[in-house]
Amino acid sequence: MKLWLLDADVIIDLIRLKVFDKLATLHEINAASTVIDEVRYYIRDGVQVPIPFRREYVDTGIVSEVSAEPEELAEVLDHIPEHQRSVIHGGELESMAVLVRRDDLVFCSCDAATIRALPFLDLSGRGISVERLLKTSGLTQSSFEDRHKEAYFKSNLDIGKRNKLDHLFFNNPAPH
Repeated sequence: MKLWLLDADVIIDLIRLKVFDKLATLHEINAASTVIDEVRYYIRDGVQVPIPFRREYVDTGIVSEVSAEPEELAEVLDHIPEHQRSVIHGGELESMAVLVRRDDLVFCSCDAATIRALPFLDLSGRGISVERLLKTSGLTQSSFEDRHKEAYFKSNLDIGKRNKLDHLFFNNPAPH
């Protein structure tokens, strides 16, 4: 059994695709407190479908709630370049702070900015795409949105790695 830490968009999409419940029976699912509050609804045929996530999944023990201390959030922000901080949402920030502390978790996100931030925290190897998460779990999905695909995840991770190298190069001048 793997321990997964999921982002809000991932949870919402997996519920909408009707595979979240199956995934939760196979693995221990964790979600940051902020993420839990972000999971409110999905859109089907132009209509908002409410997701009573806390009541149905957290309060029943299907999903474990994890949280980060303010100092842990500050530590994560210290590692991410200033221009990237504003595009990372609260749930993603808290999830990454938990991921730094807990090396037993693997983080699944489909947000480009979040994926690109992983290398700055030395967490490149602890992130996973939705596609790979489902395949690893033996769950099939007939089609994936681009942001769920392994290629999307890897592409954004590679961009993050290049950005980290550029950041290190331009912020650490060569000795004279």
